[in-house]
Amino acid sequence: MTVDWDYVKKTTLWPYEDLIEKLQDVLAYPFVQQYYDCSMPQAEEYARRLFADRDLDHGEYPRALLSVFRQLEAAGISNWSSLLAQINSRYTLLVFLEKNKLRFEDVTDVLMYLLRWELPFHTATRELLEHEDAQEMAFYEVLKQRKLTASFDLVEGGRTLLGRQALIEITRLPEDFITRIVHRADIARLPFVRRKTILPVCAAGYDTLKKIAAADLTQMEADLDTYLHQTKAKSWNNYRSVILLKGLVSGARALPVVLEETD
Repeated sequence: MTVDWDYVKKTTLWPYEDLIEKLQDVLAYPFVQQYYDCSMPQAEEYARRLFADRDLDHGEYPRALLSVFRQLEAAGISNWSSLLAQINSRYTLLVFLEKNKLRFEDVTDVLMYLLRWELPFHTATRELLEHEDAQEMAFYEVLKQRKLTASFDLVEGGRTLLGRQALIEITRLPEDFITRIVHRADIARLPFVRRKTILPVCAAGYDTLKKIAAADLTQMEADLDTYLHQTKAKSWNNYRSVILLKGLVSGARALPVVLEETD
């Protein structure tokens, strides 16, 4: 079988081996294994929730991938870990494709979907903080000392109430800061959502995924407009192309609930 390996890098921005390693590293986190390592029917269900505002049944992305999920299930793939284990090298990928009569481009597109949409994104803890806030940056130095330098570390350590209490005890940082940073790390699980979205949205009062999922878009825009006027002397219109609220809210409604809440 002849394949265009450059297609992998063009599609995902990573060489094949690096892409597989990156995906396996994400799935190595226990919370990712528990909430994201789903079966192919579950993957289809999740895609439909994540893209609830798109007409998948009439061809909108990721409609074409749904049939590939079904092909993967027919090939004996039980979950994403199972897929990555069977295609962990170029050679094993070619064997898998030949055996199951699958297209190289289709499987590559699934891997790209995993990387960009289905699996959570690995964000540096520093990108969850207000860099102009001297206190937050001082707290960040403590987090670095405790090797809590990535959003996944914060979600993993703080996803239960007992875990958050343990983070407070080992860092000796204030409870409100630990709660705040863990929730920001949780919000960072949203596809394509980075600090330029997370910080303003949290500051406007939508500081947990639960609040974002429950938000009314009109009220959310008004709250952001008020915050931006007060802090940056700018209006919501200046940020419409940066903070995509409709996708933010629909994504929050689709994401698996990972953090344990008090209520």
